[in-house]
Amino acid sequence: MSVETKALPASTRTNLEALKHHIKKLGFKYFEEKDGWINFSPEQCEINGELCPRPGMSVDVATNYRIINSMIDKIDLYDKLPEVKQAILDFYEAEGIKE
Repeated sequence: MSVETKALPASTRTNLEALKHHIKKLGFKYFEEKDGWINFSPEQCEINGELCPRPGMSVDVATNYRIINSMIDKIDLYDKLPEVKQAILDFYEAEGIKE
């Protein structure tokens, strides 16, 4: 668990764990939480010595605002995007994030 995640309230950590679990079922792996964003990717790679989501293969979720950034280059993942979106919307609802 990242340092930032440990600083989150218990209810937010619980909601984040539920989101990570649901997204994992859809084939995405939790990558990290940093600077108010949670990153998920079906694949990871190493760039400049750092492990990161494979470019063109990530869903990024803001933890404080209703903002989702996604870039998916694998055609078979497109079918999963509605479920990914719903899991993220459920997270926002549980957190009381409306904007």
